[in-house]
Amino acid sequence: MHRVLTLLLSVLLAGCISSPQKTQYNAEYANRQDIRAHDTYRFMTKPVKASGEKYWGAGDLAQLFYVIDDKAVVVELRFNYPAKSMQVTARDAQNNVLRERTFILLDESASKPADTDMSYFYLAKEGELFTKSRNCTPDMSAGCRWWNYKLFITHNADLAVQYEHGAAGLAFLVFPMYDVSQNLEIFPKATGG
Repeated sequence: MHRVLTLLLSVLLAGCISSPQKTQYNAEYANRQDIRAHDTYRFMTKPVKASGEKYWGAGDLAQLFYVIDDKAVVVELRFNYPAKSMQVTARDAQNNVLRERTFILLDESASKPADTDMSYFYLAKEGELFTKSRNCTPDMSAGCRWWNYKLFITHNADLAVQYEHGAAGLAFLVFPMYDVSQNLEIFPKATGG
């Protein structure tokens, strides 16, 4: 009985980690480019291969940046590094502007803005963008959930978006639990403009 209980607790403590594109992520991330190498990037709104999961921005880069439009085929990122801002534009097949949104670029060590309506990304010293969100709300258990995005430029100048979501805590304040899932989508660079 003691062994069964030990095995059960080990499984519960270990949790579950799902990362179907881990090999591809490791290959792309190891050869990434610094996003600060250019001021302007253009990417297709649809990934080379969709992750198959449902989360904000899955399969649609315009959705990730809150510039959603049914006619959007290209998302343009225009950086102003001295002003610490990024303008994101959704464009149609004729290169017409459909929607725009400006994001503040925060240093990776900066605290989260107090203004909850502010759109922002963190700019890491490694030359990648990321966001982190978490919610720690007690209910029938004590724990936290989180949602993280990491964006970087691949060696082919495409945009890689890694989405991670997870949860950790104590179910019914007794059983430890842990779950993490990571998904990767590659959005190809767009030509023209």
